[in-house]
Amino acid sequence: MADKRDYYEILNVSRTADEITIKKAFRQLALEYHPDRNGTAEAAEKFREAQEAYEILSDSEKRGLYDQFGHRGVSGRSTGFGGGDMGDVFAGFQSIFDDFFGGSARAETRGADLLYRLEIDFREAILGCSKTIEIPRSHRCETCDGSGVEPGKKAETCTLCQGRGKISKNQGFFIMSQTCPQCGGEGKIIKYPCKDCKGKGQKAGKHKVEVKVPAGVDTGVRLRLSHEGDLSPNGREPGDLYVELTVKPDEVFERDGVDLYTKVYIPYPIAMLGGEAEIPLIEGSKTIKVPHLMHSPHRIVLKHEGVKDLRRNHRGDLIVEMHIDTPTELSSKAKELIEQLKTELETHTKKEDDTSKKKKKKGLFS
Repeated sequence: MADKRDYYEILNVSRTADEITIKKAFRQLALEYHPDRNGTAEAAEKFREAQEAYEILSDSEKRGLYDQFGHRGVSGRSTGFGGGDMGDVFAGFQSIFDDFFGGSARAETRGADLLYRLEIDFREAILGCSKTIEIPRSHRCETCDGSGVEPGKKAETCTLCQGRGKISKNQGFFIMSQTCPQCGGEGKIIKYPCKDCKGKGQKAGKHKVEVKVPAGVDTGVRLRLSHEGDLSPNGREPGDLYVELTVKPDEVFERDGVDLYTKVYIPYPIAMLGGEAEIPLIEGSKTIKVPHLMHSPHRIVLKHEGVKDLRRNHRGDLIVEMHIDTPTELSSKAKELIEQLKTELETHTKKEDDTSKKKKKKGLFS
């Protein structure tokens, strides 16, 4: 008895620890050292110690005796590896195995995840939208109400696992639990399967889902819709639905992260004399001022007119690139006016050049 380690030390808890703390501590150790996960001899010994410690400290009567008399107080009372037969061990720890290594006795198989590819317009991606899609998905059989059993008949309790859905096998000092091979973990056997669904309890069909697309998404983004996937074989927890987005290109805007780019062509007279121009936005338009003698291209930035950032409260900018819209055809009158403009510009340029030469000849101290 003197060589045995202290149970509180084994679980790494204080002597005043409550039941929840003790259970949590055992769970952590069990997950780390369970033979299914760690097959070393050292892990097996630590797992054995943790089991024994948990059995004593989780029972208020045994814990009281242990606190008062130590290991001698619980000698012979433990159903762990200090004594007793393996049937008692299984009875004492079955609920622990169920809680930590498999949930309930019956298999809780989760349904398959589904993937749906959805194409949306550029502006829908920027502003957000709602789409209704139809996916192929199993649904509960109405004939048998999902039981898989022919109406008027009942499923029978599995004789191998006695309805637990699991069977246990002794492996040395350990008891290993596994899904019952006869009933597949269901705990029941269907001798008279439903003719409509062939005993599956579900049938193939279609399912409509509303997808809410948040503002700011881009091609490649996947939206997860919990529990909208396929049904599980036992009709319990469905899987998830993943909607992968593809965004169509736009004729007006291009995107770079959260910024948008667009090109605007300014009529030649406005580019020379200045004026106003309408700039397209994702929603509506905006009037801006065009400087006189505008060079092409001329860039302006409209703050916070870009794309909403999915990860933070921020919106990108709209970069507008203005180009001079040069006419492709000229009337005779237009040609005549341009000739006059050419003469005027040449005369004006010559006067500026002469003035500049005179200033240079005067010198620095003239």
